[in-house]
Amino acid sequence: MKIFSERIWKRHTNPLSGWTRVMAFFLIPIPIWYQSWYYLILLLVFFAINPILFPEPKSKNNWMSKSILGEELWTKKGVIQKDFPTVLNLFNGLFFFVMIYAAFNSLLEVAVFSTILSSVFKLWYLDRMVLYYEKIDIK
Repeated sequence: MKIFSERIWKRHTNPLSGWTRVMAFFLIPIPIWYQSWYYLILLLVFFAINPILFPEPKSKNNWMSKSILGEELWTKKGVIQKDFPTVLNLFNGLFFFVMIYAAFNSLLEVAVFSTILSSVFKLWYLDRMVLYYEKIDIK
């Protein structure tokens, strides 16, 4: 499955790209809560262009760059994999949709809790991508 071109993947390995996406994720429930669709669209545009906002980093020897490199290798397999990172992504997605529902219906505790859980599963997935990259990189 080709998500990004090689050039975009290289730029996306900039740790600023990864960390700004992680931080921006916590903003998603806010425009949904207030039903401010203009701000939600701006946030979604940010997510779409984020991988090209930053230059290719000089060093990729950091956790976030390795997670993105691992994700690139993992997604290039092009098949739905029955492995632990897939399970983590499923839980991330589940709590993401709970977050959307809760924010839209002004359920504060559920929105906060599901945002945190979705983020935990996303970061755990990224951590598995670091291990995946390092395992592949050693060979």
